[in-house]
Amino acid sequence: MMLVCGNAISQTDTKIKSKESCLVCIDTSIAKKIGNDLVSGDVCKAEIKLVRQNLKLIQKKVAFKDSVINAKDKQIDNFNFIIQTKDEQYKNQLEISKTYKSDLDKITRKSAFYKITTFIALLGGGVLYLTK
Repeated sequence: MMLVCGNAISQTDTKIKSKESCLVCIDTSIAKKIGNDLVSGDVCKAEIKLVRQNLKLIQKKVAFKDSVINAKDKQIDNFNFIIQTKDEQYKNQLEISKTYKSDLDKITRKSAFYKITTFIALLGGGVLYLTK
């Protein structure tokens, strides 16, 4: 196999046919190794390109997941706030209910007292009327 090249330094496995010629003679086994190295280098470059693309895609996915997690955290905070507000409303309703119950009990007692006194007054009036 023959390769054409310019002036080079430190090529121990090459033999220059003449000083005026740019042709370099390389053994077939070394040329195969060079070819394999070039092919594997190209494969590695393509693989690195794919890995970088995958890394960018993964970074986008992670950013999206982070935004979803942040949205869920905000939603949880909102739900906790709603629960706290509803608990306060429930406590207020209990207090109002207790107030209404005590007011109803007072009115019921007054009504019962009024009914009893009215009955006694009518009974006393009836007894007086009948005893006359």
